[in-house]
Amino acid sequence: MDEPAWWPSGIAISSIDEAVSEGTIRTSFGKTTVWDFEPYLQPNHWNSSFELGVQWGDWNFEIQTVEIQSVTKNGVVVTLNGAYTASLLPFGVGDDVSRLFRYEPWNSALLEQPVLLPIAGWTVDGNDRILVYPRYELKPFDGQTSTVMDLTRTVGALHSALVDFTTPNTERRWNDRLKAIEDELKTKTMWRAPHANATVGLPRLHLSIDSMTEVDGVLNYVPMSRSLAEYLLCEHDRLPSLATLMMLEHQWARKKGLNELQRQELLETWGKSVPVDWSSRAALSTVRGGAWVWRYHATLLELAQATAFADHSTKEDCQKWLRDVSRLQAHLGTLRMWKSGQWVGFTGLAVAFFSYRMESFLPQQSLALAVLSFGVVVASNAVYRFKDPKAF
Repeated sequence: MDEPAWWPSGIAISSIDEAVSEGTIRTSFGKTTVWDFEPYLQPNHWNSSFELGVQWGDWNFEIQTVEIQSVTKNGVVVTLNGAYTASLLPFGVGDDVSRLFRYEPWNSALLEQPVLLPIAGWTVDGNDRILVYPRYELKPFDGQTSTVMDLTRTVGALHSALVDFTTPNTERRWNDRLKAIEDELKTKTMWRAPHANATVGLPRLHLSIDSMTEVDGVLNYVPMSRSLAEYLLCEHDRLPSLATLMMLEHQWARKKGLNELQRQELLETWGKSVPVDWSSRAALSTVRGGAWVWRYHATLLELAQATAFADHSTKEDCQKWLRDVSRLQAHLGTLRMWKSGQWVGFTGLAVAFFSYRMESFLPQQSLALAVLSFGVVVASNAVYRFKDPKAF
């Protein structure tokens, strides 16, 4: 029997029947909860009270009809009474979407932004199970550069609206999440980044070019839940705006392919839409991570999700990208060698100073050593900055 699209056949250890019976799905990535949503494909179950968890939002409607709209990796989407759209999420993957509605300060900040939030839902043990929206139809991505730039400005606007809720750079956690995915997937790449202080965390908005709708003639994102692979492999981290942008860039590249000029335009458009520090030279510096480490992060997440759902074509594309990026990582290793030259110079300056004070060198010798050491510092820093790969 064919397995439904929402079942992670690439990593599942238990069968669907076993998982639903136990309320837990066991996979090679770890385990999480699963629930039987099948009764909610019929109207009568919607009109009875929910025994578990929290029922939130506006439920002042009686369900007469339920029609299946789509079945995807994320779950099942149904139309209720022809007037509402509801997402049924089979697995426990957190409550990132419902938080945007339920936490009033975030809800207020996003109120005037082009994003469609649920109006009601059901959450159990910190995991969204049902999300209800006013009825919407997904808008197919047209692949046009102008559309991508409009969506990029929207990303900037959404994240700028949440600027009051940023959290400081959590570099160690971000590097830990890369390591967790690398270890599980056994990739031959490794990347750790000393992110700039201006790179800050934000409340999670899982955006996709495949999850958009039109409201009053304006394209709106419909935030998605965390992917199953990310939930199983990574901690619940806040990520910077640049991380979300690179996930969208990755999706665009997978559909259309991108050149350097398009990537540059994407970053410049985003940079004009967010606080200036977020797109500063330090924040985008490749030797400090910048856009490239978040492209790497987006590719690892896509590879993990493709592995989970046995999507072999996507796996091959991601693995090819990782092989290509290894050359960039080798270049960064060379740059770190030049960076170490600064410490050689600083050491020379210290030796020159103390040799002069202790009169172990002639004054002229100490001066010559100081000048040479200072030259080493300046030259190493200049090469380090000059050779920093472009963000695009």
